[in-house]
Amino acid sequence: MPVRLAPLLLLVLLAAAAFAPAALAQQVQRIAAVVNDEIVTVRDLTNRIEMVIVTSNLPRNNETARRLAPQVLRTLIDEQLQIQEAARLNISISDTEMGRARSDLETRNGLRPGELDAFIARLGIDSATMERQLRANLLWSKLVQRRFSGQVEVSGEEVEETLTRIADQVGKEQKRVSEILLTIDDPGSEGEVAQLADRLVSQLRNGASFASIARQFSRAANANVGGDIGWVVADQLSPELAEAVAGLAPGQISAPIRSVVGYHILQVSDARVLAKPNPNDAMVQLNQIFLPVRPGNDRALRASQSDLVRTVIESAEGCEDLAALAQQAGSNVSTDFGDASRVAELPANIRALVADLPVGDVTPPIDLPNGVMALMVCTRTDPQVNLPDPEQIRRQLENQRFEVLAQRYLRDLRQAAFVETRV
Repeated sequence: MPVRLAPLLLLVLLAAAAFAPAALAQQVQRIAAVVNDEIVTVRDLTNRIEMVIVTSNLPRNNETARRLAPQVLRTLIDEQLQIQEAARLNISISDTEMGRARSDLETRNGLRPGELDAFIARLGIDSATMERQLRANLLWSKLVQRRFSGQVEVSGEEVEETLTRIADQVGKEQKRVSEILLTIDDPGSEGEVAQLADRLVSQLRNGASFASIARQFSRAANANVGGDIGWVVADQLSPELAEAVAGLAPGQISAPIRSVVGYHILQVSDARVLAKPNPNDAMVQLNQIFLPVRPGNDRALRASQSDLVRTVIESAEGCEDLAALAQQAGSNVSTDFGDASRVAELPANIRALVADLPVGDVTPPIDLPNGVMALMVCTRTDPQVNLPDPEQIRRQLENQRFEVLAQRYLRDLRQAAFVETRV
């Protein structure tokens, strides 16, 4: 059926109702919207507006409620469509799944287990409103995963190509980015969405919580995690978003950015240089062969010992083998070079030789004042790299594709629905 959207004429009553007690109880049972054969009441709308204001640190007044109302009502309508579609496909959320989601909320808010209800009560938020939003988000996520799991595949080649592109950015700045995406599903609503984007940017720059605003308004798949995209380099973003991120310092909020799907608001929370790990920060366990040469001995003896060391290291197939061969060659020095050491803490002449040496490889013979030595790397622990691992890349690519499919799915649900707003 076609969508019928009446103009949203927000009355003073609605704004006041967000903060009024029992005096307006009768009024708020009015219908705010009809979604197929179900309704969204004015009470539902005012309770959600109150929750958005409190959790996002927005000014708690009637003007804020009035300005938020159109987008909040749209969110409630979308949630109703999502809940209806989940019911049609017999998808439900178990108590265990709800429990995990509640635990995640407690963790995000720095609460101990079991404190969520008391926390919600202290904020003055209607608990049923919070539960409804949480359940709708879980249902939609589960529905999208089940509906499109067979259509979203990321090949190993795609992961490798992405990693290669990121590796090419080594030495360049990388930023931690979060986003709010306000989609434009109907060209006639662009002005309204643009105005909302401007208002949200103003509130965010005045101290509103970016993560809370993202959870309430963003249409991106990362909305449930506060809009967090993660650490990105320019090559991972579309040109218009990359340009905006390049001009943002940590802590700054972008102006609304128009893309093919709608308006984006970006926040940069941190920055770092994407760099290769310093090989001098690696931890290595070394074994050695050492053959003595007394000071003053002729060069022929030193050359002979050096040749013998070279024969041993070329024959050794591992650190245990090196120990046996060193003993056979006449070395009376323990092959154990000591505990694992940071490469940077080794003597300079050794450091340069083992900095990039893989496990099982050996240095060439090293001339010392009292003999000839060679070293084999037995174990190596490289420093942590700030490049994403392949599994992180795979999940990121999958999430991007699920996001596109989810947006199309919701658009189709809207187009097929009967929706009428009455406030």
